[in-house]
Amino acid sequence: MTAADPPAWLAIPTPGELARDAIPEPAGPTGRSVIYTLHFDPPYSPSPYKTAGHYTGWAANLGKRLAEHEAGRGARLTQVQAEAGGTWRLAAVEPGTRFRERQLKAHSAARRCPICKAEAPAQVEPEAEAELEAGI
Repeated sequence: MTAADPPAWLAIPTPGELARDAIPEPAGPTGRSVIYTLHFDPPYSPSPYKTAGHYTGWAANLGKRLAEHEAGRGARLTQVQAEAGGTWRLAAVEPGTRFRERQLKAHSAARRCPICKAEAPAQVEPEAEAELEAGI
């Protein structure tokens, strides 16, 4: 990598991706392609140092793609999650392209996962906690 190259984590489309995005993506039965996030129960942990709590993917036909994941013909991550005895839930769906999927994969899914947000313990501000303890 030279000083002029962007960092690897930055999702900048390549010329090929820009050309591909100029061509309409295939649409599913609803007429739209979607980006979906799966929430793993429990998080997949192949070692004490690595865990995967989510999978983000793109589909022209979401129902068909979820059936492929269930049958073990989807992404490798969902295959090993099932082999490890784990399950997953559909956490989020939004319209989008493969380029948007790539952008989302570059960032933490846990921050945007509605299941994680709902299951997270409520965090009380330190000032509010002090007021509660003082009876104010």
